[in-house]
Amino acid sequence: MGPDKIVGATAKTVEAAVKAYEDGADYLGVGAIYPTTTKVVTILTKVSTLKDICEAVPIPAVAIGGLNAGNMDVLEGAGMSGMAVVSAIMKAEDPQGNARELKEKIVALMGK
Repeated sequence: MGPDKIVGATAKTVEAAVKAYEDGADYLGVGAIYPTTTKVVTILTKVSTLKDICEAVPIPAVAIGGLNAGNMDVLEGAGMSGMAVVSAIMKAEDPQGNARELKEKIVALMGK
């Protein structure tokens, strides 16, 4: 793939996160934190597991799955590097406004 590649992996457990890191992943997607309509079958990941993953590997971990401006506060203190969303923007009446609100809330939540 070349030296400029970026490889992401999905992790639902600490063991999977460590394996992905050891296999060369540059970042992790961790979730689903909440049920989501973007997957046919959703297996939920506890926020405590997200926190454990963030503490176990030195690469960025991003929370994903059913997150939106109304429920993302559960991520406080989890240590993730960010949050990924699809439905919270794509299904919104005002996608640009929702994206702006999500950005403001995640920046505040992460203390940046």
